[in-house]
Amino acid sequence: MAGAKVTRNPSPYRPLPFHLLRLGQSISAIIVSSVVCFFVYYLLREHYKLPWTFIFLLAAALSTIVSLLVTSALYFFRTLPPKYNLINNAALSVLWVLGLSFMTWNLGWTLGHRCLIDNWKTEAGITVCRLYKSCTAFTVTGLLTTLLTLLLDVTTYRTSTQLGKYNRMQGLDVKRSVPSIISAPIPQYDQLSSPRDANNTGDLGDQKPYRVQESIGVQHFGYSAPSEQTRYDPAHGAF
Repeated sequence: MAGAKVTRNPSPYRPLPFHLLRLGQSISAIIVSSVVCFFVYYLLREHYKLPWTFIFLLAAALSTIVSLLVTSALYFFRTLPPKYNLINNAALSVLWVLGLSFMTWNLGWTLGHRCLIDNWKTEAGITVCRLYKSCTAFTVTGLLTTLLTLLLDVTTYRTSTQLGKYNRMQGLDVKRSVPSIISAPIPQYDQLSSPRDANNTGDLGDQKPYRVQESIGVQHFGYSAPSEQTRYDPAHGAF
């Protein structure tokens, strides 16, 4: 529409990889946070101290969920800057790496064995084993999607800086208010000087329009033109 105004800059991200990676991040963060909150609840109820593994995993998952909400609002209502998203995903990658490192270090025995009754003795133990493995799998998924999103941020930021900065176009009301550059009055014919006064530096308004003072007779190769054809009439603009 002609009178519509631009409300947001176009996003520099390609939609398909951007949304797919963020979907993987959100699913991983929701599942990891749910499993860790389940363990934290029972540990606190039994008055156990929380291990650093659960602290880092919960921090990574919850930070990812909050980050996705904030950046989604920027993406749909404003414009998500690649530089801001790059810094954000770099910090999230550090948290995911720490969480996965502590988990593989402390739960290596659990992850290396099958969830059978011979190893866990009870059905509750088998459930805990499966929850551990599910949490580990989606922690790996969360780390991979965050790293891939970070790579997407880097490539998008380089592309956007090479293409230049987007400038919002002015509306029609702003364009109409800007004075036109070509606004100088066009000089009238009677303000033009005579060729005889080309070297005169006086005011143009004091000079008279050019007029042929004498009739011109043309005679060449035996042909003579009447004086009416060679006389200039300034009122009609013709010879």
